[in-house]
Amino acid sequence: MHSVNTLHHNGVIVPPRYEGRGLTVKIKGQPARLRDEQEEMAFAWAKKFGTPYVDDPKFAENFHEDFGKALGLKLLPGDVDFTDIIQLVQREREEKQNLAPEVKKAQAAERKAQRESNKEMYGYATVDGQRMELGNYNVEPNSIFMGRGQHPWRGRWKQGPGYEDIELNLSPDAPRPPGNWKAIVWEPDKIWIARWTDRLSGKKKYVWPGDASFLKQRKDIEKYDKARALKERLDEVKAHIEGNLTVEDLKRRKVATVCYLIDRLKFRVGDEKDEDDEADTVGASTLRPEHVCFNGDGSVTFNFLGKDSVPMNITANLPPRVVQNLRDFTSGAGKESLFEGINSGHVGDFLKEIMEGLSAKVFRTLYATDAVGGKLATETVKPEDPDYVKRQAALRANLEAAIVCNHKRTIPKTWPQSLQAKKDRLRQLEEKASVGEKAMRQRLVDEEKNYREKLVEAENRLAEAEKREGELRAQLAEVEASGGDDKAPRKRLAAAREKTKSARERVRKLKNAYVTGSMKLRKQLEKRRRRDGEAVERMRLQVEAQEITRDYNLGTSLKNYVDPRIYYDWGKRVGFDWRSYYPTTLQKKFSWIEEQPEDEES
Repeated sequence: MHSVNTLHHNGVIVPPRYEGRGLTVKIKGQPARLRDEQEEMAFAWAKKFGTPYVDDPKFAENFHEDFGKALGLKLLPGDVDFTDIIQLVQREREEKQNLAPEVKKAQAAERKAQRESNKEMYGYATVDGQRMELGNYNVEPNSIFMGRGQHPWRGRWKQGPGYEDIELNLSPDAPRPPGNWKAIVWEPDKIWIARWTDRLSGKKKYVWPGDASFLKQRKDIEKYDKARALKERLDEVKAHIEGNLTVEDLKRRKVATVCYLIDRLKFRVGDEKDEDDEADTVGASTLRPEHVCFNGDGSVTFNFLGKDSVPMNITANLPPRVVQNLRDFTSGAGKESLFEGINSGHVGDFLKEIMEGLSAKVFRTLYATDAVGGKLATETVKPEDPDYVKRQAALRANLEAAIVCNHKRTIPKTWPQSLQAKKDRLRQLEEKASVGEKAMRQRLVDEEKNYREKLVEAENRLAEAEKREGELRAQLAEVEASGGDDKAPRKRLAAAREKTKSARERVRKLKNAYVTGSMKLRKQLEKRRRRDGEAVERMRLQVEAQEITRDYNLGTSLKNYVDPRIYYDWGKRVGFDWRSYYPTTLQKKFSWIEEQPEDEES
């Protein structure tokens, strides 16, 4: 991060302390009045009642252990009767649901106004005179820790920080926001806004500039440019890694093996975890013997908890020298790490020997971007195709990146029902389209039948009129030949001619009306077929999307690893706005791509 001269902001929003209501619970049958902090925990648990969380044994066990500590007791799930508080929560929910529509509307407007006011006050910082948006400026409140996946701490009580726990980063010339802050410091080379130590994990938590801020965008550009540079030198980097897999220096051989796993299997480095990831998650440098299995066919299986505590099970055929290193490190590790003494710092130093600024994350960025680019190159999307077809192609490419990066997720419990609902809707749309087309085709048949019947009748009348006109013409000719009075015959012939003309006009109009009407019906049929076909295809693609992304999280790679210029350049070729695929927050984060110079290679 580049150093700055001035940093001004108004601090962060710290939630007010919980105000107790004097509630009670029953502990092993005995009523117990709760202090404010105990009541806050009980109230949070009551709000979770009726959800799958309270039925999760680990979640319940962890909560009751912490609740017991707050009470000075040892508690197990089932020891506490929360009925009174649960009923209170339910009553308040019902009261809220039963509010008059105008009251709900007024409350929603009030909340919106408060959010906007808070954002204006706390949602921005001024860096060297330039205003930029911040990330989340609301400090975490006290809450039950939910965790992700099978997080071992799920259900634990997470105490949020107060003013006295929070440090602010402000330049010396900045006004001091009101509050009993732990400290005001100035770190111009680290543009964090606020920080505190998480009481559950012991890790530092930060408030940073938002993803759309110029500082974050500058870092993004540098990250993706670094991945492009790695692509140009990938063979050289691979040779550097492979050349050190057999060196005598044990530490260096370990680092090279870690780097090989990062490059080949797209593992994370291991000791660089996300702020919310306090579980025993594992990466390349933190693998233990229990995570590695050597198979009879020479392949190696890695089984461990990955990001978000999602189980990872990967089997790969590796070069003999890599397998031998893993065997050696496993046999000498006991129960400790295969790569004891190796961390992300060592990995970074090793990679920088061959390429300045190279880190483990750059590999994932390169491979995720290449996966998207490669998949998009195989898609047969044409500029004239509808946007929903192009969006599906973008999703399939995104899935390739998620697969490459092993972005597995825990399958939502409602996934089968959600998929079935989509399939049911697809079947309904197909049936509706089929019934609608049959009805329209029957209408065409009926219209033609009606036309044929009317045409026969009209043509018969025309024939009769023409016959009558012929007879009268002959009569007139006889009268004229005999020198008789032709006034009456001429009058009758003129009337007959008008009848013939009228009958002929009716036939003409019937034919024209049928041609025009049938063309209109056929256009309506085609329009309906196209509209119904699009509805069916949209839903079919939604079903496909849910099926193929079943256990993959596409958002992580899209936000952090895939160079957005890949989608932007592809979109220009096929007539697709990249914003149609990216969520609003990421559109802001990557708005810089529209200001970038044209890339001849892409």
